[in-house]
Amino acid sequence: MSSGNERESGIARIYATAMLNLSKPSGQADGLRQELADVAGLLDGQPEFEAFLSNPTVGAEARQRMIEKVFRGRFSDVLVDSLQVLNRKDRLGLIRSITHAYRLLHDELMKRIEVHVRTAVPLNEALRTQLRTKLAAKTGKQAELVETVDETLIGGLIVQIHDEKYDNSVLRKLRTLGRNLLDRASQEIYSGRTYTVGHAGQG
Repeated sequence: MSSGNERESGIARIYATAMLNLSKPSGQADGLRQELADVAGLLDGQPEFEAFLSNPTVGAEARQRMIEKVFRGRFSDVLVDSLQVLNRKDRLGLIRSITHAYRLLHDELMKRIEVHVRTAVPLNEALRTQLRTKLAAKTGKQAELVETVDETLIGGLIVQIHDEKYDNSVLRKLRTLGRNLLDRASQEIYSGRTYTVGHAGQG
């Protein structure tokens, strides 16, 4: 299953790279990013239309006419022409994957990085600025924060950059403290010594 996902991601990246290269000379790279997101949103809201585009029993010409009718004039020629290429190659089912790949490539081009942040309470602007500054120093890129409030954290925050997670939540610290206390209690039972949180003393 994972190999299939990796293959799909690889193909999506190829198309996304081609689209980015097409859009850069005319200064449309930013706009194309938003257009791809809009198309993905359109498919989310209209599953019947998405089913039509991905239905193997629907001919390429019928899909071509529908793409022209729905998208031409509403979106850039770069996007519509790219959709037509995907149609001819039977790759319209990759639109979401291409959207994701394009966003990552565009972030790389613009020296931006998407950072997911979970906090117990919403960040205020001062903390948001401080976090962006620290992330910029760490990554060398401008951090685009995707914020989520998670009351189960109690306090602190969890920062995730791609697959890397940095956990600074109070809950994690409490769990770590709890494990340390259990470990010390076990040592006390076996060694006959008494431990406190700050130091160890002879029992």
